[in-house]
Amino acid sequence: MLAPFDKLLGGGLPRGKVVELSGSQRSAGRFSIVIASLAAATSAGEAAVLIDLGDHLDPRVAEAIGVDLRRLLWIRPHTMKQAVMAAEMITATGFQFVALDAGLHPIRGKRVPDATWVRLARSAEAHDTAMLISTPYPLTGTASEAVVTAHSARTKWIGRGKSPRILAGIELKLTLQKHRHIRPGKCETLMLKTFESCLD
Repeated sequence: MLAPFDKLLGGGLPRGKVVELSGSQRSAGRFSIVIASLAAATSAGEAAVLIDLGDHLDPRVAEAIGVDLRRLLWIRPHTMKQAVMAAEMITATGFQFVALDAGLHPIRGKRVPDATWVRLARSAEAHDTAMLISTPYPLTGTASEAVVTAHSARTKWIGRGKSPRILAGIELKLTLQKHRHIRPGKCETLMLKTFESCLD
């Protein structure tokens, strides 16, 4: 997956646990991290699920970045309640990796109760599923193993002088806000390349 994100979590997304990735900026890179996670899981031969409340997935781009679409189940719910229910049901079927992307603020549908997140975390633990929840603001509370925030996004450009400037990617800061086994407050910098840069 993405080395700086893995490092904050002490070695990547843990099996049987919920990890929340939050960030309110539109350019915070949350969905790019979700896609990178799906690419890592499916390229390793695992079956993965994307619950895409924000409806952001472009299958063509995802495949070019490395997602094996044959191993990906794409679910497009209409509300947050439907998204969490889908995550709980699909986890019970044995998928190794489940990603839920809540989209941008405001999230569609009413806020789900804390008990729902606790139940989802128990389901992930019971079925040894790695679960990544991507949200514009923290939602999972005590149910998550770890919470990472993505922030301080800055654009990076290539080209100087008379040559045209080309967007190389977005640099963002990741901060570990909470972890049950690691001291919070650690930061890592992540460079997300543009789609064109990834193809070079």
